[in-house]
Amino acid sequence: MNFADTSMDMKLRGSLSTSNRFHSLIWVAFEMDIEGSSGRLIGGSENGTVTVFSPDTILAAGEDAIIGQSNKHTGPVRALDYNRFQNNLIASGANDSEIYIWDLNNFSNPMTPGAKSQVGMHYFNFF
Repeated sequence: MNFADTSMDMKLRGSLSTSNRFHSLIWVAFEMDIEGSSGRLIGGSENGTVTVFSPDTILAAGEDAIIGQSNKHTGPVRALDYNRFQNNLIASGANDSEIYIWDLNNFSNPMTPGAKSQVGMHYFNFF
């Protein structure tokens, strides 16, 4: 955002087409200490997919902004959150109380904090 611009119009800086609708989307400060990095954009979609995007590639109109993708969830991903103390860790929650903890340094192997609960999940905070 350019707060010096007095117009009410926001200029589009980048866009990305996806094949899935997102239920949850977060922007994480992962690797922002690296020169020119804008972190990571993470989306949880209706088909259970968790996708990690590079905002820098989206802003540069690059072709492949997907850094990682997993279909570990069996239902729609309804919630995403990140750990404010370790920005490489994110949590995802889906239908049937499925919860996974993801390490952005090793995205292909999420862990689960335990068996599925019988209680429905509406919202969670991850630190």
